[in-house]
Amino acid sequence: MADIRWFGRNDYEHLIVPDLCRFGLDIAVSGDEPAALAVAMNHDLAPAVWRYCHRHRVPFVSYVWDLPPSRIGEGRYDPVVSLGGRLATVPRIGGPRYTTRRGYYSRLRFVASHARAVWTPSAASAVDVSRHFGLAPTVVQYCYNSDLFGPECARNRPTDDADASALRLLSVSRLVAPKNHEAVIRAAARLGAQVDVIGRGSSHDAIRALAQRLGVPLRVRSGLSGAQVVAAYQHASVVVCPSRFEGLGLTGIEAALCGTPVVASDIEAHREFLGDSPHYFTLDDDDSLVAAIELARTSGPPPTAHFASLTIGTAAGRFFDELCALL
Repeated sequence: MADIRWFGRNDYEHLIVPDLCRFGLDIAVSGDEPAALAVAMNHDLAPAVWRYCHRHRVPFVSYVWDLPPSRIGEGRYDPVVSLGGRLATVPRIGGPRYTTRRGYYSRLRFVASHARAVWTPSAASAVDVSRHFGLAPTVVQYCYNSDLFGPECARNRPTDDADASALRLLSVSRLVAPKNHEAVIRAAARLGAQVDVIGRGSSHDAIRALAQRLGVPLRVRSGLSGAQVVAAYQHASVVVCPSRFEGLGLTGIEAALCGTPVVASDIEAHREFLGDSPHYFTLDDDDSLVAAIELARTSGPPPTAHFASLTIGTAAGRFFDELCALL
């Protein structure tokens, strides 16, 4: 029997697994064999984790990354029942419900409420889980991809760019309303800047239309390799992280590690993880954003020493200690 059955859907959610195995844990990342403990690292997999754990009577950890206000609002969850290990949502009658994806977040809450432990990556997410789910999570910080974003990323940032006078703004995140890409387009119009966006999502057409209307040169890309993303960070003048909400906020970390000045919205998760690396701006204040970009473009490389606690190895150490306490 494995120590841990690890449920993740992408490479990022498996980053720390090799180190956990080197520390001595036996971890299965696929299959249906029972384990001593399961770990749910992806919200989409919460029902599958519930079925696995119900079937094998396995305790589990629920890692709740974030609860976006645009999804949750001020509503309450719908009741959820387990029928033969499968989850059924009963729409709430009366009172406000979650704003969108009601069944999705109601099922996530149900699964988390039955977990041996609930973990979050940030104090900001822990506050939201406590408030909306009525649970008491433990903050267990995850990591950035320190195998990809190493010291050489800043060392290799070009310093002899022939077009150094051009202002190139970069934003890396999903193209959805809470990521607030429109603010970057508006700022670029005032600054005569070009904008590079890496991501995909439902706001794609709206962002392109805004850029065209304001005369902002815009390039939107997705499906890039890790090396291509690093290169994009290295060649940007300023990386802008304009999100209205984050559970962790990787973009600012990755940009700073590439030696590129960072501008970030003044939200709790950015303050918690980015510290004094960015120039902060006030949400919904375009003057504040423009001023922050102008300061950043003439600043030196951001400080990065405090990211040492967010490497793959340090995160694996935190997870190992917490997991061993549950085994």
